[in-house]
Amino acid sequence: MRIKIEPKEFFMYSVFLAFCKEQPDPEDDAIKAYLDEHELIPKIQGTDQIGDQAFEVLYFGGCYLGNHLQIIEDMQRQAVEHDLLRAEIENVLQGATAPGMHRVAEKTPEPELQALIATLTQAFHQDASFEADEQGYLKVSLDPTVIQQRFLELVANRGQSSRAPKG
Repeated sequence: MRIKIEPKEFFMYSVFLAFCKEQPDPEDDAIKAYLDEHELIPKIQGTDQIGDQAFEVLYFGGCYLGNHLQIIEDMQRQAVEHDLLRAEIENVLQGATAPGMHRVAEKTPEPELQALIATLTQAFHQDASFEADEQGYLKVSLDPTVIQQRFLELVANRGQSSRAPKG
């Protein structure tokens, strides 16, 4: 989802929420559900072409959305952070140079690897894991060795729990 805020007269502003029809973002359904749950009805709803993609566009008055806009922005930021973090963890595990690290990731069955990546993403999803780059864009600021170490701990713990006697 894209958010566009345009100033209007007398300290007012317009808010446009644009949802890509062909490639929805992870946060789209949650934001639409939030709007429905809080009975936030757009003044105008339509479609627009942005670049070569079709978007569903919802227009709201800024005062109407009020504090809801901050919540919507937070929902969007959480989804972006999650995607950035997951991609960074995958890159670190695929490009690992620590002795044996890459081999462990390669030997882990895909469903288990994806579950471990989801666990790591959840564990590291905190404000301290992010910073702005030189252009002001959000980036992951975790040390790859920290990610690798935690991955190895999770693999070791899973191995121990699967060998534990059932009783």
